[in-house]
Amino acid sequence: MRRRLIAASILVAACASAGPPPGGPEDHAPPQLLRVTPDTNAVNVAAKNVTFTFDETINDRGGGSSQLGDLFLISPRDGAPRVSWHRSRIDVRPRHGFRPNTAYTVTMLPGLADLRSNAMKSGATVTFSTGPSIPPLRLRGIVFDWVAEKPAANALVEATTPDSVTYVAQADTGGRFIVGPLGPGTYVVRATIDQNRNRARDRGESWDSLVVTAPQTDSLELLAAPRDTLPPRIESVAFVDSVTLRLTFDRLLDPAQRFVPDSFSVVGADSTAIRATAVRTPKEEAERQQELVGQAADSARRADSVAGRPRAALPRGIPAATPDSTAPKPGRPAPFTSVSIVLARPLKPATSYRARASSVRALSERSVSSDRLFNTPRATPIPTGADSTRRTAPGAPAQQPPAPPTTPPASRP
Repeated sequence: MRRRLIAASILVAACASAGPPPGGPEDHAPPQLLRVTPDTNAVNVAAKNVTFTFDETINDRGGGSSQLGDLFLISPRDGAPRVSWHRSRIDVRPRHGFRPNTAYTVTMLPGLADLRSNAMKSGATVTFSTGPSIPPLRLRGIVFDWVAEKPAANALVEATTPDSVTYVAQADTGGRFIVGPLGPGTYVVRATIDQNRNRARDRGESWDSLVVTAPQTDSLELLAAPRDTLPPRIESVAFVDSVTLRLTFDRLLDPAQRFVPDSFSVVGADSTAIRATAVRTPKEEAERQQELVGQAADSARRADSVAGRPRAALPRGIPAATPDSTAPKPGRPAPFTSVSIVLARPLKPATSYRARASSVRALSERSVSSDRLFNTPRATPIPTGADSTRRTAPGAPAQQPPAPPTTPPASRP
């Protein structure tokens, strides 16, 4: 009797959750969506659920690290959707049911898998209304990871009305989104790079928002970046050379601001201020370095030409960077956290200084004066006997001091 009870318990446990069927040919094909009810663009819908029907049993745990409920969006939103699994059928409805006279968009996201973990690479969307009509308006646009200057794949997009009705969508892998259907009115459109996929903006996640009045015909551009309400302060000071410092701030700086030398200075222990003569953003610094490399290459070619030497071959194995001109880019320069300042006179080695900055604005549009103490490195000693007027070419072995002359051995009488 006890053995029968154990066997029955094992059978019940095996049936409690879907699992891959034993035997048979190996299947590598993802599930196929057969139909969705109600039909898209249907009106006066009275159904309690939207039903997705597939050609095989669906994994009730979703696909990969995603839970089944994470793979469905209902717009407008009233909380997490209710998702019911029925082997090859999935029913989806809002947390509090469909409201009357409301247009809905229900989206199945990519990632749904079968019992062998074969995941669907595409999703599906159905739009319908519980009333007699469907509003014609949509908000379209693209979300960028502004700091990385690239589209933000799968970003969460929300459009909220003044009475707190929120329509939601998820951007595709290229950052593009469509929110709707919507009626005419004003919406606060917010995009979030939802790193933990909880469909909310958490502290530290990048986001951006716009106020839009529908009908909106222009494509929206949302520039997601880490944002807060604090002003920037100097976090560290890097010594580049005796007249150049790199100041790094603890907040992203507003790229639209104009950086002027008068906003920066360095003060020594004797309270004497050394003014800045130039300020360069990371982009300007990179352009300057490229210009210096080009000038050095031109000088080398001219020297080879005058000396009659053959032109040096370019190094192999390092292909030139070819930016993808087809990939969309943000319409505004990306924010950054550091600037380089050039000083009016050199700094002394092995000396303490204090770098100061004022009127530097963060993305929050707030600014405050800040300073940071730093030490310059010690001077590099010149080896004894080395010719200080000669410099070793980059990559060449260091110059060795000349060997002392040898005295010939005395001849025997």
